[in-house]
Amino acid sequence: MTVQDIAIKVENEFTEVYAHFHEFQHNTNYRKYWEKCIEAVKDRELLSHIIFCNDLFSIPPVKTFLMNYRDDFILITGKSNAELDMFVKKSIGAFWGMVFKFALGYQEQKSVSVSMYDYFVVKTASCFSNHKTKIRLEG
Repeated sequence: MTVQDIAIKVENEFTEVYAHFHEFQHNTNYRKYWEKCIEAVKDRELLSHIIFCNDLFSIPPVKTFLMNYRDDFILITGKSNAELDMFVKKSIGAFWGMVFKFALGYQEQKSVSVSMYDYFVVKTASCFSNHKTKIRLEG
């Protein structure tokens, strides 16, 4: 599976699977957040790290993603702590749920504490487990 395949699946099916987050993908107010998510999925090295952290250390993809783009989110939000509003936090969580459950085939998820109070103000996020097949990212 290529990172491009994953990105296409997410872009084409996100609002079908997560209808209540339609605005996240299509509203210009959230475009910069959506683009960062897609950028992360298309970056094979970063996506590999996100999967590795999830699988081996039970670090939720949302946490790895946000920490990787912390400085970008400071600029996007205009806040020194990059605090995200509730809709954006939930939307980013849904995005990574789409990637792990529907694109990569993970069968289970559980919410864990991430305690990201200094930046983003995110309390919990999901880890994913029990994927059907071995994941090999190409391209």
